Amino acid sequence: MVINILDQSLNLVGVVDDYISVIWRPAYHDVGDFELYINASSEAVELLQPDYYLVRERDVSVDEAGNVTYSNVMIIKNFTLETGNDEGDRFIFTGRELKFLLNKRIVWKQTTLTGTAEAGIRKLVNENAIGPSDSKRVIPLLTLGASAGLSDSIDKQVTGDKLDQAIIDICTAYNYGWDVYIYNRNLVFIVYKGIDRSYGQTDRPYVVFSDDFDNILNSTYERRSEEYGNCTLIAGEGEGTARVTTTVNNALSGHARYEVFTDARDLSRNEGSEDEIDATTYLKLLVERGRENLAALGVTEGFSGEVVTEGSFTYGVDFDLGDTVTVVNRYGISKNVMVLSAIESVDDTGTKLIPQFNI
Repeated sequence: MVINILDQSLNLVGVVDDYISVIWRPAYHDVGDFELYINASSEAVELLQPDYYLVRERDVSVDEAGNVTYSNVMIIKNFTLETGNDEGDRFIFTGRELKFLLNKRIVWKQTTLTGTAEAGIRKLVNENAIGPSDSKRVIPLLTLGASAGLSDSIDKQVTGDKLDQAIIDICTAYNYGWDVYIYNRNLVFIVYKGIDRSYGQTDRPYVVFSDDFDNILNSTYERRSEEYGNCTLIAGEGEGTARVTTTVNNALSGHARYEVFTDARDLSRNEGSEDEIDATTYLKLLVERGRENLAALGVTEGFSGEVVTEGSFTYGVDFDLGDTVTVVNRYGISKNVMVLSAIESVDDTGTKLIPQFNI
């Protein structure tokens, strides 16, 4: 598997095909990463520069009109030299997905998001990396791709967060994915949503991993609930008894009620300013923060497992990041799960694919 090397102007500067091993882990909500192990040489040091981009040959596509797309692109961030190994000296290059570029920016000013969650995310990216009022903050070559038309509504206020983390928080809350890919020498930002391919739908063929289908080699299932919370008191601006408060799921009672506190003091109405937020909108912002807090304190269930790479379903063709599939283990635990990331590793023993699922 050849790996293309691009500089920051998206020029192809070379290729790597003689490596020891490579691990590629793109992610759906989050920002994925990679590891490249290669024999030490002066040529490798010269070619694999910090902040250069890596893209596997299999992730390069050209359409009938000649438009070139690079997907699953990674950025070189770290470099290690290991000496004294029996096999000789080796370099280890590691880094993050191309969308880590947005970690270079913060949400510069207090930004209130209303309307759809997708439009809110695109607003954050546009105002802080594509068309900010200060042109020094522009990330070169970055553009907005087509809208996916996702309709979930949002009421949220963001100030000072790393831009990538603000996107991750929203995407996690709404089960969205996001990406930055290269198209005709531009960096294209998109928000998207995975496809349901599980037993829970009837619109398309099922994707199922189980021992019965001989397409899963091993699996790990975990369920955790000790941090669970389902009812929250949210406190916003103000001091003492004057703090603005509201609740989420306050109707729950008895053993079914698990209370937590959400400190939302950072959310501001900007009292006295031209952009003052009315009381109704401010309460919506508090409720949204409370829901986000509860989402992070839910019962967590997840599967991970090594699947057969040449099996009945091909990653990137039959299922992809964000898709919902069904996993059944040998003890009868069956869950419809979302593909949050997928570790692809290649070395002298062959190719492995380990998807990471959550419920």
